[in-house]
Amino acid sequence: MKEPIRILHVLGGLNLGGAESRIMDLYRHIDRKKIQFDFLVHSSAEEHFEKEIRDLGGNVYRIPRFKVYNWFAYKRALKRFFSVHHEFRAVHGHMTSTASIYLPMAKKAGVLVAIAHARSAGVSGGIKGILTRIIRFPLKYRADYCLGCSGAACESVYGKKWAREGKTEVIPNAIDASKYVYDVSQRDTMRKKLDLEDKLVIGHVGSFRTPKNHVFLLKIFCEIYKKRKDAVLLLLGEGELMGAVKKQAAELGISEAVFFLGNQAQAGPFYQAFDFLVFPSLYEGLPGTVVEAQTAGLRCLVSDTVTKEVKVTDLVEFYSLEKTAAEWADYVLGHCGYERAGRLAEVKEAGFDIASQMERYEKIYRKNLLLMVPLLHQGGFERICALTAHLLKDVCNVRIAVFTSKDMFYDVTGIEVSDLNLPSRPGILGKILNVLLRRKKAKRLKREKNIHITYSFGPSANLVNALSKGKDEVWIGIRGYGALEDKHAMNLTCKRADKVICCAQVMADDVKLLYHPVRVECLYNPCDTKAIRELTEREPDKAHEAFLKGNGPIIASMSREDDVKGFWHLLKGFALVKKEIPDAKLMIIGEGEFTQYKKLAADLGIAGSVLFTGVQKNPFCYLSRASLYIMTSITEGFPNSLIEAMAAGVPAMSVNCKTGPAEIFMEDYREAADEHRVYYGKYGILLPVLNPEKNLDASAVEEEERIMAEEAVKVLTDAKLLEKGREHALERSRDFSVERYKKQIEMLM
Repeated sequence: MKEPIRILHVLGGLNLGGAESRIMDLYRHIDRKKIQFDFLVHSSAEEHFEKEIRDLGGNVYRIPRFKVYNWFAYKRALKRFFSVHHEFRAVHGHMTSTASIYLPMAKKAGVLVAIAHARSAGVSGGIKGILTRIIRFPLKYRADYCLGCSGAACESVYGKKWAREGKTEVIPNAIDASKYVYDVSQRDTMRKKLDLEDKLVIGHVGSFRTPKNHVFLLKIFCEIYKKRKDAVLLLLGEGELMGAVKKQAAELGISEAVFFLGNQAQAGPFYQAFDFLVFPSLYEGLPGTVVEAQTAGLRCLVSDTVTKEVKVTDLVEFYSLEKTAAEWADYVLGHCGYERAGRLAEVKEAGFDIASQMERYEKIYRKNLLLMVPLLHQGGFERICALTAHLLKDVCNVRIAVFTSKDMFYDVTGIEVSDLNLPSRPGILGKILNVLLRRKKAKRLKREKNIHITYSFGPSANLVNALSKGKDEVWIGIRGYGALEDKHAMNLTCKRADKVICCAQVMADDVKLLYHPVRVECLYNPCDTKAIRELTEREPDKAHEAFLKGNGPIIASMSREDDVKGFWHLLKGFALVKKEIPDAKLMIIGEGEFTQYKKLAADLGIAGSVLFTGVQKNPFCYLSRASLYIMTSITEGFPNSLIEAMAAGVPAMSVNCKTGPAEIFMEDYREAADEHRVYYGKYGILLPVLNPEKNLDASAVEEEERIMAEEAVKVLTDAKLLEKGREHALERSRDFSVERYKKQIEMLM
């Protein structure tokens, strides 16, 4: 089983705070068998969440706090850290003040994904704020993802233009909403515990820092206290300004009514005890506190400097900081007698519940996979490309690049398709120009979409993929033995490829021997065996009903009309079978007019026993009616149709052509080295290779065609052989299932 991917979160510290709490909520709920979190913090002492992190399987690393004057020492510390730690898939930077320093260093060290996450919509004043803006300016160019907890946070950190152009993404500070649902019994218990049963409880949750504006908060409460001596103020949190705030409370004469409760691991019960949340922050990203309070059905008075996205329900009212403390107090006193009820459903619907955000984070942490194919018209490797995209879309972020989207046949619903809009051009100069233009567009696409792996299908796509190699890992897909004959292209692509993926082992062995790439893998084409079995149960076209239901065994073959499929050999061999089994029939499924072959069938006197079905959306209900499948290809990449026929439960025999049939039928393909003899493999019969020269003369019959007919007659006239053939066909087809293919390709990633 693969180890979980590791994500490094960079924070100032791990004490109770908004960003820290939100990340921990995510950490507790994420599937830690797939994703593990580690933390790089700018603090030297053990802090609140560290023990829990270790218990959950995470690690905490430390680095000196950045203070401008230690710029070079800070960078040296980062360089040492990333030179030792290569295990991270992504670095998720929540400290945007220095993210433009540590994210590029992480990328340089080999981290695939660099994420900046804006958590605040403002900066400190004075020199510190100016320096923060200067250091943070290049951040948007250094990060692969520019995230923010609100639109205001995105604009503040990355700039309004960047946000307006859609180069940022808002992910709200999601909470574990179920922890904050209003509970009357919990409210009564908590108020009794705190001796607040007959009190008007004003609450605030936040660290004692300048942005939280505790100075103004105490002034507001002082005005409330003047009119309601039963009022108390509960302050949850800690921080550098706590001492100053305590001093202010004493100066205002309200110390006896203000309670400093410190950091609380579980804030939920305190929300239950509150009657009103007052939140006069100078600036925020998106305060989770206000969302939590609304979930608990608590009315909130919030400064209008806070992003409006925090207003999930009608419980929130925004007030200007230019209003007086007395005006804020009057609003609270005028609205504190409300009927309270939880608002869990509204919070979830607005997307603030942790469950709704986990999927978005998982997607960001995935690898970005680009599948490159010339087009998505009917064809073997085009089908594999489309199927691969669907199989991997829950594992990585999949995109398909096509040279032209014209006449797309395969279903790519739910997959992003990038059309390079560079279809084929005539002539040598046109082809050269196309390669250059495709390379340029592909290179830009890879860079803009931060592609980690590009997997190409077909010789022309392989060339463009190799030439456009940037920071991405390049996989070259070899799906036809003919590709190996273009030595110049193979040398070029294999030299630049990180992996060469062959659809047959014999092909992989030859690539390794001839071109010496860095790494060669055999990845057999997938076959959706379960779907095929289901499709065999359906009824074929009624126009073909009489042919399929009549007496006599049916021999089947399936492919488009192409000389490389050797159909003239099949027709001549079948004519010989007819002499031994007069009621035998032949069915050829696939695209094409087959005009020459129809004439040859007539010349052979078998036209009435041969059916050319044309293209069928469901060829499997036809195949399942066959008694035997015969493949007569001169050459193959990997014969998908042969596996599909076996998945339909049809005994099979095939010419021992390059490549694939020997690997499908034999337990070791090297045991069938002599291509001019018959081999009885465990899973099917291998026939001698056929003459590649097309011969439509009905009177010219070759020895290999006679052998094919003899072997077919043996099988068709032996019920035990047929039954054994069906069992072995089904058994072998399962080795090429989509589930197995998906697992193999995931292991390669």
